[in-house]
Amino acid sequence: MTTLHIELRCVHITLLSLLTFFSICGGSTELDWNPPMTQVGCFELERQALMRIKAAFTDPHGKLSSWTGQDCCSRWAGVACSNITGHVEMLDLGSAHLTGDLSSSLTDLKYLTYLDLSYNDFQNKTIPEFIGSMERLTHLDMPCSLFGGVIPPQLGNLRNLVELRLFYRGCPSVYNISELSWVSSLSSLEQLEIRSVNLSLASQQWLQSVNMLPNLKSLVITRCELAYLPQTLPFVNLTSLTYLDLSYNKFNSLIPTWLSNASSLVDIQIINSGLIGRIPGLAFENMCNLQTIELMDNLLDGGLAELIDKLADCSNSSIQGLYLNDNKLRDYLPDSLGRLRNLKLLYLYSNSLFGSIPASIGNLTKLHALGICNNQWQGVMTDAHLSNLVNLTLLCIGSSNKSLVLDFSADWCPSFNLTYLHISDCQIGASFPAWIESQTNMDSLTLSKTAISDVVPDWIWKLHLNYLDLSENKLHGNLSEMLMIKSLWERVNLGNNFFEGTLPRLRLSNIVELSLKNNRLSGVMPSDMFDQQPSLLRSLDLSGNMLSGNIPTKWDAMETLMYVDFSSNNLSGEVPETLCLLPSLSWLKLSNNSLFGEPCNSVTTFERLQSIDLGENNFLGNIPKWKGDVVEEIRLHGNFFKGSLPTELCSLPNLHVLDIARNKLSGPIPPCFGKMTGFSKPGKPILSKFYAEFNVPMPDHIEMELSVKGSDLIFDAILPLLNLIDLSGNELSGKIPEQITNLSYLNCLNLSGNRINGHIPDNIGLLLHLESLELSNNALDGHIPASLASITFLSKLNLSHNNLSGQIPSQNQFQTFDDPSIYEGNPGLCGLPLLNMCNPHKPDKDSSDDSSVSEKMMLWASIVLGFIFGFWAVCGTLAVKKSWRDAYFRFLGL
Repeated sequence: MTTLHIELRCVHITLLSLLTFFSICGGSTELDWNPPMTQVGCFELERQALMRIKAAFTDPHGKLSSWTGQDCCSRWAGVACSNITGHVEMLDLGSAHLTGDLSSSLTDLKYLTYLDLSYNDFQNKTIPEFIGSMERLTHLDMPCSLFGGVIPPQLGNLRNLVELRLFYRGCPSVYNISELSWVSSLSSLEQLEIRSVNLSLASQQWLQSVNMLPNLKSLVITRCELAYLPQTLPFVNLTSLTYLDLSYNKFNSLIPTWLSNASSLVDIQIINSGLIGRIPGLAFENMCNLQTIELMDNLLDGGLAELIDKLADCSNSSIQGLYLNDNKLRDYLPDSLGRLRNLKLLYLYSNSLFGSIPASIGNLTKLHALGICNNQWQGVMTDAHLSNLVNLTLLCIGSSNKSLVLDFSADWCPSFNLTYLHISDCQIGASFPAWIESQTNMDSLTLSKTAISDVVPDWIWKLHLNYLDLSENKLHGNLSEMLMIKSLWERVNLGNNFFEGTLPRLRLSNIVELSLKNNRLSGVMPSDMFDQQPSLLRSLDLSGNMLSGNIPTKWDAMETLMYVDFSSNNLSGEVPETLCLLPSLSWLKLSNNSLFGEPCNSVTTFERLQSIDLGENNFLGNIPKWKGDVVEEIRLHGNFFKGSLPTELCSLPNLHVLDIARNKLSGPIPPCFGKMTGFSKPGKPILSKFYAEFNVPMPDHIEMELSVKGSDLIFDAILPLLNLIDLSGNELSGKIPEQITNLSYLNCLNLSGNRINGHIPDNIGLLLHLESLELSNNALDGHIPASLASITFLSKLNLSHNNLSGQIPSQNQFQTFDDPSIYEGNPGLCGLPLLNMCNPHKPDKDSSDDSSVSEKMMLWASIVLGFIFGFWAVCGTLAVKKSWRDAYFRFLGL
């Protein structure tokens, strides 16, 4: 080898050594690097710092039990060191469930780049400011670390930070961030994830701060109470952004057009955030990298033409998923949809789209899911629309106006094999669709409200279905034979058909929900139908049939059963106590039967029962004294209950529907009714927290019949929003308790047909949310309180057949109560709309009575005062003046 070659080789080796040195030192001139061969275990300074960090924690699960000995780098859980320098670079305490303090010794780990503190309990202490001094950090994870208070702006000093995660959903504490300006200093940040952190005070400037991050690739700010989404920006710096998720906020704004300047975006998610208005095509201009747009569950309206046309303008559109369901979109579906040839998922259900479904949809050969049900489609859809969709696995078609016709050939054999098929509110003909037999991968089948009047074909039972819904058709046949062929589904809904036969002993080992409501089933239920081990049944609806006999008494195996509806049958006998004592029972409906006895009498406390409906039976005895913090609705309407209203009703904190009308109750209304807290708060939109808790789909038609505003109405989804008390048609007496005006959110109050007397409470106007007030056929007297006119929601009023008197109020709502029957049977009332006009010169009866009482009191007072003054004027003077006394007696001849 020549001298020149040797010299060049030495120079090359020297350069490599220098490059290695500077790469290890991060480009700095610090001389604190130690050769890897000189370090065994870990640095003592760092080991001591880790021991102090451990000492500051309580470790109930022993996650740090391995932190012993000298070698912290290879044996200590969650600790990792550099293979080159030997310094601790990673500290992962995630999901260790530690409690206590975060020691400031953390700053002695000067080479730490990765810190995970997630899912520990820092007992609502604020995030230590010293974390902001750890400038080498590149990753900082703090989801559910149970820090509290305000996030320190010192975190803005972490200029090397690449990933920051603050995630608090489902945690008992929450961060509060009043301003985000410190984020703009994190110039290296690529991933920012903030979930379930209160940013309401930072709403005005959050985007301006985030927009200063030129390297940001992923931005997630969800469930953060943001109320402002700027429509314009002076400049857009988010040119590296590929993933954007702003879901579950409260923007109440239009889709901003600056989105199109973030041209690298691949996925956009803004779900359930109050977006309004049309979808502007300008916001998606030149966004040819987009693969997913998720804008579902907002308030978007208008059409889809602008959006789809802009996406189709890309020569090779990459869009794969369009999620626009659950909005208010209306207009037609454009033909340009067929140009999105990479589209795999299309969800447009639950909107108001109309017109015909374009034939160009058949060009979407990569489509896996087509969800266009629950719109207002018209026209005809043929098998030609679907024949080329060879990859289709999910199909959901339906039109709420029932104007869509599915004209599929009788011998059509699809090129796809579905796992999910949902067809509802369509005209598909009288025969059962034969092409479904070819769908051998089918897991879920719904053919509802399609007017099929056929028998169910035998091949349907050979499909490996977990969910079967054939409800609201005209299907017929012997149901008992069909159910015995196969009963291995998880959820079955055959309700609202013409099925006949008796109810067989079903195999309930796999069924979770079973609805056979509103058919023509007859006979008695098998006595051992519910005595099976094991059972997963959670919902059972046999209502609206012709079942007779007694309710079976063996329910021991039904530990998971939550919903039971046997209403509107011909059942008789008593309610088995074993049914009332089911541990998971949440909804019990036995109304409209011939049941008798004292129901659920052995129950003292319902642990989970939310709603009980025993109306229209022959039950007797006293009203049961049930307790239960979760009881929300009680309906005992139309029975033979007697005695007084139990005060235990007042202690049901969430009771908001109480219907005990048409019984034999007597005695007064307890004053404690004014303390029923369920009527003092607004209704809630979630029907049952138990269904959410167990992640079980709620039965489609949980409903209760109630008399409201003089009509019998069925309440289902809006039942939780109703606050009602109906005690009409009993023999209650006494006065309306003044305390009842404390029920500030009461919607309906019906006390008609009792023996209630006394005045209507003067402060009844405090019931500001009252919509219906019925007090007819009682013995009420006095005025109609003027405060009633201040209840602006009041739309139903009936005060007829009492002893009310005086002038009918004429202000506000009373101007709409122009039906004289509202006031008939009260001879003392006058004024419109009655023909009995009030005399302006003659005070009404009550005021005359009051005046008469006052005059009598004044008369007696003057007589007494006159006597006193007259007596002392004469006798007092005679007693004092002897000469007057002698003259007086001489005058009398004494």
